[in-house]
Order: sequence, then C-alpha cells, then structure tokens
Amino acid sequence: MKVYSYLRFSDPKQATGNSIERQIQYANRWAEERGHDLDQTLSLRDEGLSAYHQKHVKQGALGTFLRAIEEERIAPGSVLIVEGLDRLSRAEPIQAQAQLAQIINAGITVVTASDGKEYNRERLKAQPMDLVYSLLVMIRAHEESDTKSKRVTAALRRQCENWMTGAWRGVIRNGKDPAWVKWTGTSWELIPERVTAVRHVIDAYKKGHGAQRSYAS
Repeated sequence: MKVYSYLRFSDPKQATGNSIERQIQYANRWAEERGHDLDQTLSLRDEGLSAYHQKHVKQGALGTFLRAIEEERIAPGSVLIVEGLDRLSRAEPIQAQAQLAQIINAGITVVTASDGKEYNRERLKAQPMDLVYSLLVMIRAHEESDTKSKRVTAALRRQCENWMTGAWRGVIRNGKDPAWVKWTGTSWELIPERVTAVRHVIDAYKKGHGAQRSYAS
C-alpha cells in the first residue's frame, strides 16, 4: 500500500500558515500507525490553483494524479490523504462527486485529515450515508466559491462602469499581478531577482528547451 498526501491552496499566501505542516504530520502519523510509508515520489501540491475553476485538474498535481489512476500507475489499495473534500474540488457537485468516484472506483481510499473520515467502496457500501455527507460537503464548497466569484465579478463590473462614467480613475485589479513585478501605487517596478529567472526561462525556451525536453542549467 502506498500513502499519498495532496495539498492545495487557491491563494499561495495560505501556505505561510501551519496548515501544510499539520497535514504532513497527520499523513505521516496515519501511515506510520498502519505500518506504511508516506510516498514522496509523486509530488502532490497545488499552490495558487483554483478548485472552483478546475485549474488544479487542468494544469496541476491533482490532474496528474487522476491521469496516473487512468494509466493504472496508482495501485489499488493506495491511500490519498487530503485536508478536506473541498481541497479535492469546488466544482459543481455532480462534477466533484464524479472526481471522487473516479478515485474510489480505482480502489483508492480517500482520507480527510480534518475529520478523520475514510472513503472507499467497502465503507460506503456499509455506510451509504457517508456518500450523502460527502455530497453535502461538496455542495457547500461549491456554493461558497460560486458566491465569492459572483461578488468579485460584480465588484469589477461596478469599477469598470464607474471608470467609463468618470467616477473612478484608480487602477482596476483583475486577477493576480505577474510574479516578477510589483505595484508601487503609481507605477510598476520590476523585481530584479525574479526578472532574472524569467529571462533565463525565456532564453532556454528560445534555444528549444521546454516542457517536452529536460533542461539542466
């Protein structure tokens, strides 16, 4: 049996707390108490990727894990430990439930560190109400993210409308700023050490190095 730990934050600032350390400790303890080792070969960490917009599946570690399941590279009997079901998905409940089902139907147990619940075929067959509970958690997670998204969109729309009428002349912020610049309040400034790294990546890409080829600096 292999035990994996999956970590996700929609905002990288959340990583500055003790949530990561707490979950890693929980995962190590859970595996140790059952005589298993926490597998470190497959990195499962999505920082700054939204589960509402499914970016963690489209371009993140969870998507890699799901593809590994499809390719039968994750053995049945393995365990995936997450802080809560809302870390797996905040998509529409039917889609979130399908992703959980894909993992469970592959013979993998999902353990939620926040409440110690375990989800697998045997347990859900014996306690079907746990399936209902998981769906309720996913419904709540989606509604929270959906409400937040609508509020942000409405605020941006108001700012744009006010800018067009002349009532607003400030900077309209939409999304995240590029990691290599910072806003001083009046202008953008480059962050030297980050700009160097970005230019290095661009130069490597121009030389033909990229996602399909390994590059050693």
